[in-house]
Amino acid sequence: MGRADMRQAPADIALLACVLNGDESGLAALLERHWHSLVKYAFSILGDRDAAEDVVEEVFVRLWEHRDTLGLEGSVLGLLFRMARNLSLDEHRHVEAQLRAARKAPVPMAVPTPAEYVEGEEVHSAVATAVANLPQRRREVFELVRHHGLSYREAADTLGLAPQTVANHFTLALSDLREALGPLMRNQRDDLAWREAGRQYHMTGKAVGQ
Repeated sequence: MGRADMRQAPADIALLACVLNGDESGLAALLERHWHSLVKYAFSILGDRDAAEDVVEEVFVRLWEHRDTLGLEGSVLGLLFRMARNLSLDEHRHVEAQLRAARKAPVPMAVPTPAEYVEGEEVHSAVATAVANLPQRRREVFELVRHHGLSYREAADTLGLAPQTVANHFTLALSDLREALGPLMRNQRDDLAWREAGRQYHMTGKAVGQ
């Protein structure tokens, strides 16, 4: 033990005795004497100044709250550093657990704006109407291929048609939908928008409001 420690130890013991007797001034004096060294130590564990200061504050809060169970045996400075270490490690584990949970948490989906929601509803409704207005056989083929994911041959077996006939009906259905939805998609350079709208419609298989 160095000279500085020998000079400080009696003063620390006296201040701790004040704390044990319920004297808040002793607690304040201990805090002032060891605040910076304890914060520096906690910072070496946590790497965050604010968190380190919170830990040291908690050290003195607990010292005061548990004063009835403490004694004057041992090093006061050792007691303070041990408390700071334990609280710092607890905080470090807590932060690590939060980071792990955050990495595992699903990324929240962006909430559509009211304008985007209305626009989506309009497109959805328009596609549903256009599909409903297709001639019956074209609609059946379109539903089987786009909604249910059947191949041309599978759709042909279902409807009792030749695969080429199914292909022809599907091509005509696409042509009809392009024409019906053209005004709605006039700002698009290609038909990707209505294709996506059709995909969204067929994910539900029903028109808006049904």
